[in-house]
Amino acid sequence: MRQVDYRFHSIAQAIDGVADIKGYIESQPHTDALLSVYAAGIEEGEMARLLDKLNEELPDVARAGISEFFYDPDSDDPYRNLGVCVNVMLSDTARFHVLQIPCEPGDETSAAERFAEEIAQVADVKGVALYPSNLKMSVAKFLEKATADLQGVPFFGAMAVDSDASFGRPSSGDMYGIGAQLLKSGFTAAVFCGAELQVFMDYALGWRPVGKEMEPLLAEPRVPGESCISSIDGTPAFDVYDKYLGVEWDENFVINVCEFPLMIQRAGVDMCMIPTEVGSDGQIYLQAHINAGEKVRFSYGTRESVLGAARASSKRMRAFGAETVLMWLCGNRALFLGDEARVEWDLFREANPQLAYCHGNYEIAWYRDPEKEGLGYGGVLNSALVAVGFREGEEPSCVCGACEAFSDTRDSHVPAAPQDEGPIPLSYRVSRFFDVMTGELVHLQHNLEREVEVKTRENENLMLHVVITLAAAIDAKDAYTNGHSSRVAAYSREIARRAGYTEQQQESIYVMGVLHDVGKIGVPDSVITKPGRLTDEEFAAIKTHPATGARILAAIEEMPGLSVGAHWHHERYDGRGYPDGLAGEDIPEEARIIAVADAYDAMTSNRSYRDAMPQQRVRDQIEQGRGTQFDPRFADIMLEMIDEDVEYRMRETS
Repeated sequence: MRQVDYRFHSIAQAIDGVADIKGYIESQPHTDALLSVYAAGIEEGEMARLLDKLNEELPDVARAGISEFFYDPDSDDPYRNLGVCVNVMLSDTARFHVLQIPCEPGDETSAAERFAEEIAQVADVKGVALYPSNLKMSVAKFLEKATADLQGVPFFGAMAVDSDASFGRPSSGDMYGIGAQLLKSGFTAAVFCGAELQVFMDYALGWRPVGKEMEPLLAEPRVPGESCISSIDGTPAFDVYDKYLGVEWDENFVINVCEFPLMIQRAGVDMCMIPTEVGSDGQIYLQAHINAGEKVRFSYGTRESVLGAARASSKRMRAFGAETVLMWLCGNRALFLGDEARVEWDLFREANPQLAYCHGNYEIAWYRDPEKEGLGYGGVLNSALVAVGFREGEEPSCVCGACEAFSDTRDSHVPAAPQDEGPIPLSYRVSRFFDVMTGELVHLQHNLEREVEVKTRENENLMLHVVITLAAAIDAKDAYTNGHSSRVAAYSREIARRAGYTEQQQESIYVMGVLHDVGKIGVPDSVITKPGRLTDEEFAAIKTHPATGARILAAIEEMPGLSVGAHWHHERYDGRGYPDGLAGEDIPEEARIIAVADAYDAMTSNRSYRDAMPQQRVRDQIEQGRGTQFDPRFADIMLEMIDEDVEYRMRETS
């Protein structure tokens, strides 16, 4: 494989340069060709002129790229708009396919399905360069779906941005993906394939976690970005920047925090992020995706650690023996390193002088590990360097350094102390200090968390034993309903499982089901055990048990939320239930689940006034109550369980 890099300062120069590009391609023997095209500060109409020229002169040559932020340290204004980069890659055996999938925010799943259908027609896929164009789209959602059947295939690239607007400067270009056409909103992808093609993706960071882990509260994003954090450790999210760094949201924000990005760790991989926007209530918006349960902390980088990570990455690339290289570097690295930013791509240029590099704002590196049940690494990144090498040969069909690199991102954060004579640089000493202190703090924090977890579990087990004993005593008040609570709990847990609840949520609903009738302790035995029809006064007494149960369970502070099932399991979906007449979505989901399970067990159990109903009649009653008495979603799951129970085992058996 071979590549040549062309850089132009204007569209006019680029259009004139197409002749040189065509001449190079036609002069070289090759199987296929790909143009990686990056445009900085070029309006859509101007870029369309270059596409027209490429269509005219090179109609059969695939192309893929984006609009980008660009950093040029050789200029008086290093953040000026460069123009256009066109990098030509020629293969001896490999093939290149470019796909463009239009997509609007909210339609990422169907876009991923269309992508999967198209890429399924391509043989020997070894890597995908992905260029999303619209910061409001969820790239994480697209990657999760699109890569389901592409385990072991690395995805890499960057998101289209509107020039350097995110660095506090006016936007001077449009945002688009580049392929056969300019795509304002959607996914452009260059697919690299071939039986003899080998791909090596490497991820370098250079920032290391510092300080304690903090608990983020996630909210629905309302502006461009994958994630919104409304609060951190119970205070408005942006307050952490004032508390720890003393900075405000202004034109200098990125400069002020570039040494200290927020960080999460996912599957053992450190990932940095810097806010793209701040809300009026202190919430922060991020382009990186944060999963529920992930914690954040600050990170710290020095010149030595960031360049050290790049140097280690370039050595891995050289060991791979890349014939061609594509690179994507975050603008935050350029901002942080200043005049030394060029050192990073120069390290890689020593072995591959014609490589293509793009200073995007949000890099993409994603890899599903087939040896770890499809575990996904990476995603949309910030402050990172992503380098991808390609070579052709008869060695194993695919080489990917993603797993090794992703598990290895901290190796170069704190390099060995300089051996030169004289004082050790302050930046090294600070980095070393932060590294050791943070390690000790995290170790202490995790030990405390384990102790708290053990004590919490002991308290929960004790309380659970007490309340289950209480529930059994309530069931025992009526020989005809003995075991009712445990069966309702089991049915409720199964409905929750089929509805996609987590194991922890399933167990919580199980406990609520066990205790749903605990309020009957306040109802006279004569009413509970009466074999005939209840009087109005007796029925009124029965109807007090939800409120009574809620009061009893609400007093158990160690298990908050325990009272939900007891309080509202007799509400109806149409609002005609009791005690509060709640309807539809206003009824807590747990109570809606228990309501179906409770009704089912009542109909499938023997009572003093009737035997258990036939299974078909029970099914008919559940179906008739769908949307009136019961939430349709949970009624459908109950009907599914009934249909699977062909021997009618799901009922009282004694």
